[in-house]
Amino acid sequence: MWNINEKYYSLMGYHKSVGFLLLVLVALRLVWVLANWHNRPHGSLVVKLGHAALYVLMAAVPVVAMIRQYGSARGDLEVFGITVMHKIEQPIEWMTQLGNAAHGKLAYLLFMLAFGHIAMAVLHQLRGEKIINRMAGKPAVGGE
Repeated sequence: MWNINEKYYSLMGYHKSVGFLLLVLVALRLVWVLANWHNRPHGSLVVKLGHAALYVLMAAVPVVAMIRQYGSARGDLEVFGITVMHKIEQPIEWMTQLGNAAHGKLAYLLFMLAFGHIAMAVLHQLRGEKIINRMAGKPAVGGE
């Protein structure tokens, strides 16, 4: 796992800011998905489970980090210089333990799943299934 040391600790503010921004983007993405649910293509159970896992992990990774941040009582959460969550007075042990145990592992799992998702999209595109075209919103040309 990634160990925080003095050399890299100065990047932690950026890490937290980007993580919070990603949490906001995931929330917006989920709203968009739900609003466009009827337009989603039909897929196999494996495809549906894979996409569900991606969405769960995209939300879980930053949510677990936010729980750890709150429970640690180490300091305010600042996102690009704006305080979005104030620190609490006393640490909440289960929150920090949850974050310490799960945040990094879930992030690695999300990375691997995202890599597999990209690989499968490229594979389907190479097979002529035009998956990437559909994802980009390009209509099929000439009955493809």
